[in-house]
Amino acid sequence: MQENEPQAHSELATFGEELRREREIRGISLKEIADATKISKRFLEAIERNDHKTLPAPVFTRGFVREYARYLGLNAEEIVNRYNYAAAGDDRIEQTAHLDRLVPERAAENTLTRKPAKPRGIPSPIARVDRNIYLLILIALALAGLTYWAVRHRKITTAVDGTEPAAKPAVAAVTPAPPPPAPAAAVTATNTSNPASADTLRLTLNLLDDAWVSLQADGRNVFTGDLHKGETRTFEAKDNFHFVKIGNAAGVDFTLNGVHIPPMGPAGKVLHDKTFDRELLKAQQQTAPGQPGQQQ
Repeated sequence: MQENEPQAHSELATFGEELRREREIRGISLKEIADATKISKRFLEAIERNDHKTLPAPVFTRGFVREYARYLGLNAEEIVNRYNYAAAGDDRIEQTAHLDRLVPERAAENTLTRKPAKPRGIPSPIARVDRNIYLLILIALALAGLTYWAVRHRKITTAVDGTEPAAKPAVAAVTPAPPPPAPAAAVTATNTSNPASADTLRLTLNLLDDAWVSLQADGRNVFTGDLHKGETRTFEAKDNFHFVKIGNAAGVDFTLNGVHIPPMGPAGKVLHDKTFDRELLKAQQQTAPGQPGQQQ
């Protein structure tokens, strides 16, 4: 078992370093995560340093890891499983059934040293009945009640409808026919209400490298998460686009209504509060060829 411990500690160190790298790519500080999740910044730093002497009981630590991953937009359950696997060989971490499967030798040790369970008495006949039978009985009762209600409802509806046929012809005779000009007027209104294509802003993101983006269209969140090199994403808005944050500014190339807007910063730079609207589009359209505009 001692031969496996260095590898487990190495995996644990890699886990903390990987979380820190994902956070830095997104330009998110530990204070921001602590304020949003109400987890002490000291515990978040301990997770990234793999400092288990500072962390509380493992069951709480897994909860911290789950909230940390959710805030970064990662798959929380996958990150927790990777933490369990990385921590499986660390004697300071409590062992669970999941961790026992990851460390076969320890599972075998526990099996050899575990005391045999005490034999239980024979269960009563009622306890031996399959629970599925109770479920089937409940479903049958529900179907019977539904059938009774449907039949009763049909009888009531038939009795009410039987008193109305004499009055229906009179109502039909009094009802006037709609005037013929109405459909033409409706068609004209529909045709004049179609919005022009110039009323729409269309923004295309071409990924030159991996990046992290939080984007709003007309004040509404439309995308938050990772974008990878080679991807192309297109969004539409009526008035404007607002980038709350762009991680790795050099990784995103923009096209607004067919007008190319180059990346807005160097590799690794994190941008905040960048707005793309009709004023920016007009300024880019007026830029002389060979001298593309660039936001700072």
